[in-house]
Amino acid sequence: MKRLIIVLWAISQIFISYSADIKPEKKDNPKDTLKVYYLDEVVVSSSVKETNQLKNLPTAVSVISPKQLDNSQISSLPELSGVIPNLFIPSYGSKVSTPIYIRGIGARLGSQTVSLYVDNVPSFNPSAFDFEFQDIQRVEVLRGAQGTLYGRNAIGGIVNIYTLSPLSFQGTSFTLSGGNYGQFSVKGSNYSKLSDNFGLSVAAYYQRDNGYFINNYTGKNVDASENAGGKIKMEWEVTPSFKALLFGNYDYVNGGAFPYMHEDSTAVNFNEPSSYKRHLVTNGLSLRYLGNGFSLNSTTGYQFLKDDMKMDQDYTPLSVFSIRQQQTQHSVSQEITLKSETQNKYRWVLGLFGFYDHRTIDTPVAIKKDGIVGLQSVFDALANNPNIPVAMEYTTDRIDLPGIYKKPSRGLALFHQSTLNDIFGLKGLSGTAGIRFDYEHAEIDYFTESKGADIELRFKQAPPTVPGIPVNGDTIMQGAFSKDFGQILPKLALKYQPVETAFVYLSASKGYKTGGYNEQAFSKLLQNALMESLMRNAMKMMPPRPGGGTAPAAPTTTVQTPTLEEQLSYDPEVSWTYELGGRCEMFGRRLSTTFALFYTQVDNIQIIQLVDQGTAGRIVTNAGKSDSKGVELSMRYNPTDNFTLFTEYGFADAKFKNYLTEKKENGKTVSVDYSGNYIPFAPQHTLSIGASYVYNFKYGSFLNRLIANMQYTGAGKIYWTEDNSVYQPFYGLTNASVTAEKGSFAFEIWGKNIFDKKYNSFYFKASDMTGKENAYVQRGYPVRLGATVRYTINR
Repeated sequence: MKRLIIVLWAISQIFISYSADIKPEKKDNPKDTLKVYYLDEVVVSSSVKETNQLKNLPTAVSVISPKQLDNSQISSLPELSGVIPNLFIPSYGSKVSTPIYIRGIGARLGSQTVSLYVDNVPSFNPSAFDFEFQDIQRVEVLRGAQGTLYGRNAIGGIVNIYTLSPLSFQGTSFTLSGGNYGQFSVKGSNYSKLSDNFGLSVAAYYQRDNGYFINNYTGKNVDASENAGGKIKMEWEVTPSFKALLFGNYDYVNGGAFPYMHEDSTAVNFNEPSSYKRHLVTNGLSLRYLGNGFSLNSTTGYQFLKDDMKMDQDYTPLSVFSIRQQQTQHSVSQEITLKSETQNKYRWVLGLFGFYDHRTIDTPVAIKKDGIVGLQSVFDALANNPNIPVAMEYTTDRIDLPGIYKKPSRGLALFHQSTLNDIFGLKGLSGTAGIRFDYEHAEIDYFTESKGADIELRFKQAPPTVPGIPVNGDTIMQGAFSKDFGQILPKLALKYQPVETAFVYLSASKGYKTGGYNEQAFSKLLQNALMESLMRNAMKMMPPRPGGGTAPAAPTTTVQTPTLEEQLSYDPEVSWTYELGGRCEMFGRRLSTTFALFYTQVDNIQIIQLVDQGTAGRIVTNAGKSDSKGVELSMRYNPTDNFTLFTEYGFADAKFKNYLTEKKENGKTVSVDYSGNYIPFAPQHTLSIGASYVYNFKYGSFLNRLIANMQYTGAGKIYWTEDNSVYQPFYGLTNASVTAEKGSFAFEIWGKNIFDKKYNSFYFKASDMTGKENAYVQRGYPVRLGATVRYTINR
């Protein structure tokens, strides 16, 4: 402990030497438990969990204000990618999946690694992560394991989104925007006080585009989309001590999806529909009672998701393999916290969290005529064996593999966190400790079958006039499995803040990502069961061979195979994150610097594997151990009141530590060791550099002000495969905008990726009917240009 205090003291002296010219800041109002300071705006909000002020949290945290969102042209969660150190949110072809990577930790499928909260209500499915930002008060990104206060699936961090309050903000806004590629959007909102203590806000939006990538097979763009939604929020200050907030959000998405093309092509070329449609409803009720030195907070959340995804899974003009996935999800959550609200040395929070989540997945898979040709080739190869007296032939050109999977889960957690200030009598030295007991029960109830698996059996030596023997191989798989998971999630942090404008901290925290079951695994399992059923039924119905003798017996095997539950399930992922960081404001707070050094160790890391080189879907599996170490740096400098320079940099060295697996080479299964390889899909570097300049015209001029913004955001290297044989080099995109303001009106000209940088946002390999592996990519978005008109009245 003494050594830790000495380290913190030594680092803090460096900060003090640069910030000594800054006068102490006035103490915050005790009722405002969180304040975020900028040179030109103040965001005030309350936290129902944290025992430290947001600006002084002993963890790596980035806060994005409304002005920063506008300046950086951020209108959805994926557009935050790279703007925050080591935060990467790629686009994988549709809003059905919005994976979030922080510090090299993330996942494309399965349970999320980074959790999302909107006005303190959690989302339980990454399919609900990508929605239109409107009237955002602030976005917080907490990096590193946040399991103690947030529990499951916060192993990489947390994204908190807060919307404007109609009690603290009143006004009307209208925005109209358009650009190339058929981009069009319109937004409107109104925030009003109906009385001194009751506020109401309503908002709506609509946007569309014509898509960016053409499908050569249809001659049309494959990814045209539209998005619409609305929200309502009511806030009532019943008494000075009791406040209630009720909100409802609705988001609708409909459009093309998955513009995957061969790596040597410049266009998509497939024949089956690929699209995504989604209805998303999020409701929340927050109650807050402020007592004598404490607050009691309750947040009740409900989320409904209903979507429909269609995908050509062979990505070619052939009719081989298509899938349609329909999800219906109901999620209910309840959190109650009791928190100290004093300026005493000791602060604490005690919380109880529970949830129930029920997801039904209807996933009919279709093997079509060209896919039947591939299956027939297996029978043709058997027919060439002189020891096999029969030939088998499919009599249908389509086999359907429908499946309905119900995945209910429920959980309960109890947590506590305490912060003690001025420990050991040293002014500015504080310690934070917390613990969480987290329990979860997960189930899968499955029913899947095959339809149309009909073959005809013929003896090779039989005359052509002898009719074949019809054989049906349709099979059914039905059952249920369940698992229980439990974790204890501690956190420890030590912070030294000798002055208001500088602090350093050391922390250690545990993260936990729940396990579960792979419904997509049934595609391959059912195909195997189908082939076994066909062979078994064929042997049963086979009569004596011409010339005497009996049919050969079905071959037997003694190979030990995993149970069905073992093939379906994957285990939880657990991590420990260790962090050294700090913040310093200098030169009259014109220069702000934050940094973090981190090391994360993960056990049972969950990764995504393609089944049969992508021809039978994707599954989540465990891959031994991994670690990630790196650094993060944020700097913001205001040389004058109207000029801002900023940079955000993150480096994450994320590698497998112990990962032994198998793969197929030349038709054989071989063991491979990927230990020491980089974890795929997560960038090693993220970088954002930008500038903002405001020119104010003299009083009486035609314009009030001109605002110019430019930002360069980059990411890479990104390895696409576990063997690290293919990667996307570092690439950067440049966005820019110029805005003219006159009273309540603003006119903006903007551009995204203005230098038309070419890059791949996704890469994978899939086998064709001959067994040849082909590489497919999703290209990055091209240059987009447009203009926006805003009308805003703030009261």
